Amino acid sequence: MSDEKRMPVGNAMKAFFMLFLSAPVISRFFGRVVALKHPRWLAAFVIRRFIRMYDIDTSEVKKAITDYPSLSAFFIRKLKPEARPVDKNPDVIASPVDGLVMTSGKITDSLEALQIKGRDYSLEKLVPEDMDLSAYRNGRYVQLYLSPRDYHRIHFAFDSRVSRATYRKGRLLPVNPFSLSHFKNVFPENERIILELEHESHSVLMVLVGALNVGRIGLSFSDFETNRRPRKDCDIPLNRDHGEKGDELGWFMMGSTVVLFFPENMFDPAIESGATVRVGQAIGKWM
Repeated sequence: MSDEKRMPVGNAMKAFFMLFLSAPVISRFFGRVVALKHPRWLAAFVIRRFIRMYDIDTSEVKKAITDYPSLSAFFIRKLKPEARPVDKNPDVIASPVDGLVMTSGKITDSLEALQIKGRDYSLEKLVPEDMDLSAYRNGRYVQLYLSPRDYHRIHFAFDSRVSRATYRKGRLLPVNPFSLSHFKNVFPENERIILELEHESHSVLMVLVGALNVGRIGLSFSDFETNRRPRKDCDIPLNRDHGEKGDELGWFMMGSTVVLFFPENMFDPAIESGATVRVGQAIGKWM
């Protein structure tokens, strides 16, 4: 291998360390630590430090900061209703999360999408084996990355019926730019929830991807949570199967990624890679 292709030693060590930490048991342990409520003074101190470290706007938060018993409770904080106005135009597809548009583009004829420049992955490896993906050839996708500082609740991007929800176990590699640049197939190999959504005559895939230190992914319409034992691939039972645009859909513990996949000639994007978005903001329109 030439020097140009060889990974620098520092990056190789960092990548190896990330791979070691990607075992789900590590994130389960981290989840238990940040869920500690006692001693109360320590939990309050950690929350205040987290707020300062990530420069979080607490004026948007629904409850008083002192009402949160643990850092994990603050991670999935709710916001005041007026903090995230939702574009009610029925032609508009709203952002389901606060975050960064990591990539946005066209799905190839061979059903590949870009996880970051220079790295692609196959949709066929991302979703259940029995899922028919033929309609998604030459469609479009939007990949939204949530950093630790972002609001961590997920919302419906449009009026939807959830026709199917499935869970696929996996590792918990980070989903930040370094990890996406240095590891292949991060999304197909990470723990994830796949939602099949129906809107009028449209069908859309929404994939919630777990990541390092994401102790759990939860759904607002199911009792199911990820990273719980026993960990095995399964269909997720639902308490209800529909939501209106802007309704809460679920939540992440710490940062992670949401990817939306649209069939061909369905989605007209209004955002580009590198843009920051907030819940309720228009990211495109139905075609």
